[in-house]
Amino acid sequence: MPRSVLILAPTTDPHAAALDWALRLQGVVPLWTPSLPTGPDTGYGFHIDAGGEHLSGRVAGGDRFGAIWNRRLEDPAPECAEADRTFVTWEWKLLQRNLFALESAYGDALWVNRAEAARRAENKLVQLQVCRRLGLAFPETLVTNDAEQVKALREKWGRIVFKSFLMHQWEQRDSGKKYAVGVTLLDERSDLPAAAIAVCPGIYQRYIEKACDLRVTVMGERFFAMSLRKAAGDGYVDWRPHSKDPSMRAEAVSLPAAVEDKLRALMRELGLVFGCIDLVVDRQGDVYFLEVNQAGQFLFVEEMVPDYPVLRAMTAMLASGRTDYDVSVPTAVTMKAFMASDAYAALTERVRGKTPDRRLFSLE
Repeated sequence: MPRSVLILAPTTDPHAAALDWALRLQGVVPLWTPSLPTGPDTGYGFHIDAGGEHLSGRVAGGDRFGAIWNRRLEDPAPECAEADRTFVTWEWKLLQRNLFALESAYGDALWVNRAEAARRAENKLVQLQVCRRLGLAFPETLVTNDAEQVKALREKWGRIVFKSFLMHQWEQRDSGKKYAVGVTLLDERSDLPAAAIAVCPGIYQRYIEKACDLRVTVMGERFFAMSLRKAAGDGYVDWRPHSKDPSMRAEAVSLPAAVEDKLRALMRELGLVFGCIDLVVDRQGDVYFLEVNQAGQFLFVEEMVPDYPVLRAMTAMLASGRTDYDVSVPTAVTMKAFMASDAYAALTERVRGKTPDRRLFSLE
């Protein structure tokens, strides 16, 4: 009997739903939970002494799991008296943090990705620092809330790009109109109000005159790279809002060997098994790193480039518990088949009414 897979994600996560469906087709029944299940029937126990250590309980270790997918880990939500909630929640949260930080508690299970590595890799400045050490090119970057420093960077490069650390959306109360903080191009005509910039830090980068964007989905040893550009042949300031435009062209590409080697080194340095890497290519053909999202979206890749079996690849990696998986093993696993399945219909029902203005498969 194959070992199980632990999927750490809420029940409304489309990627978790797709993998739960795909794994079951291969005879692997995963345990899907957003966090450590809580309650009196969970029976957790971690025993350690000079002779060894052992984890028992509902989400136990040993040989039960061949892979653990840290898709969207949430804090435990215990049932308890309201007066005790803060203390009890923190106790469960710290137990989860302790257990998931142990390499030994889950035996030889493949983590995608380990909790400690995932938290560190979420830091954009850590990513850039590693890139600098590896010699992987990236745009000059400034993180600041000082308008004078922003102006100096703009004067140096002529055009710069503003980004926020987090995606942020809001709605105007009187009109209901929705807004979002996105990638913004700043040039000599852009206003840089000191008071507004001082409110909170932002990320400012040299703007690269793009030939195209590259989205590289790394799944273990395999790289799925695609280029994204306008039909006219040049790149977008930000391709994500244009993903449904008829003018967008998405194509499978091969990375230069030197770039791929450095990206593999980046993933090793960050301790990541999986990640979605954003790169840009300038008009001279030079490649620049922007960021890696260790829990990025990837199923849209298969919709844009059907030759890339990313759902099958992730299924194979989790089912085998290996980064050098055989992608040909899981049969009948495609995005098209998933979206025609009862599992997809059930997912649609679960998310109905929760976030009506957001597509199931976004492009983080």
